Amino acid sequence: MQKQLAIKIAIIFVIGLAILIPINMVTSKVHERQSYQTQAKDSVAQSWTGPQMIITPMIIIPYRLVIPRAPINKGRKLVNEAETAIVDRLTIVIPQKITGNIEVDNKSVFKGIYEIPVYNSQITLSGQFTTNTLRDEIAKIKATSGFESIGQPYISMHIADVRGIDKAPTLTINNQSITLHPDSRLPSLSNGLSGSLPTQANSAELAFSLSLSLRGMASLSFIPLASDAILKMHSQWPHPEFIGASLPAQRQISANGFDASWSSTRYSSNSLSLLQQCISANNCRKLKRSSSGVSFIEPVDVYLQSERAIKYAILFIGLSFISFFIFEHLKHIRIHPIQYTFVGLATAVFYLLLISLAEHIAFHWAYLIAVSCCSTLLLFYLRYMLKQLSAACLFSAMIVLLYSLLYIIVQAEDFALLMGAFLVFGVLATLMFVTRKIDWYELSTPHDKQTENPKPTVS
Repeated sequence: MQKQLAIKIAIIFVIGLAILIPINMVTSKVHERQSYQTQAKDSVAQSWTGPQMIITPMIIIPYRLVIPRAPINKGRKLVNEAETAIVDRLTIVIPQKITGNIEVDNKSVFKGIYEIPVYNSQITLSGQFTTNTLRDEIAKIKATSGFESIGQPYISMHIADVRGIDKAPTLTINNQSITLHPDSRLPSLSNGLSGSLPTQANSAELAFSLSLSLRGMASLSFIPLASDAILKMHSQWPHPEFIGASLPAQRQISANGFDASWSSTRYSSNSLSLLQQCISANNCRKLKRSSSGVSFIEPVDVYLQSERAIKYAILFIGLSFISFFIFEHLKHIRIHPIQYTFVGLATAVFYLLLISLAEHIAFHWAYLIAVSCCSTLLLFYLRYMLKQLSAACLFSAMIVLLYSLLYIIVQAEDFALLMGAFLVFGVLATLMFVTRKIDWYELSTPHDKQTENPKPTVS
């Protein structure tokens, strides 16, 4: 009998492992649908615009140098093919102060069955350049060895995807309107806007104001170039992820959206040197990593929620099989391995129903329908398998309770692992408590042993 019990346990174990095959197929389907969602996002980015990054306005001073060219070594002879070389360079002048206010209007667009979050933003920037700084930079340029000429300074800013500019931006400098052109005139950062500076004879500073309507997708980040910068952002998106080199100094997040404020100084950021490196060496990766901003994420989308739920499939299958095994030997009811298989497949089908429904309706409704379908199916089947309606109701109620706890776990953003750990611990503790008085060796003894070997009676 002990051998038969060992064989039965081995068969149940193999069935449990076999049920993981359709579970893994469902997991693969989740990953496949996630890849389709990524393709949908890429398609929307091509027609709408992608993530946006902004480098705040700066003054660019172009100038030209004539530099003696080193002789070229040809064999054993030094040959001077040209005595001098002409080099064009740029000097960057950043504002003394800049303040900004960004209002973000979030919404969604659909690509097939996929909902893609996008946004429209209204950006207002204002600041001041000091003319003394501008004159000092011009003086340094003229004192540079090989100086030949200086060009007309212009104001410039970088925008990652200029297709997102909804209408003509407005820029004023000292209350004078400036015409902006769709070219930043910056090497390696050509996307953006630029405009010529007005002639200011006696002004101590150049005060500017910029208004820009910009749409984008997924994230909005910025690099504030100023000696002192303060940028504020407001959005109705309730799940922001603050990204980049620095976090906001102040932030308030609620179900109605968030407010955030960033502040920086020339001492806390090396963005200017990174920008100069980007322009001169055509290497802008470090510059882009120095940006700060917000990613408008979906904290737990349907595929991530489904993937979290699937991770607990082995717990559901194992708990069901263990419960049936104990019930089978305590109540002396024979449960065939095929019946174990059907119960395991019902658990696997739950996840397939959940994913397919969640793509079309709200996740909580999809979860409720999938749980209702599978628990009703199990109740119907267990009624005949266990030959007791009360036992079937008890097992079905247990499954519904576990699915209810699992729903709470998959909805959690920061406490999913903690809650999952407590669920596993609770299930283990419950099993140990219920089976604490079972004599496992007695399970291997035939229940009709006494009838097979009756003791002699004394008359």
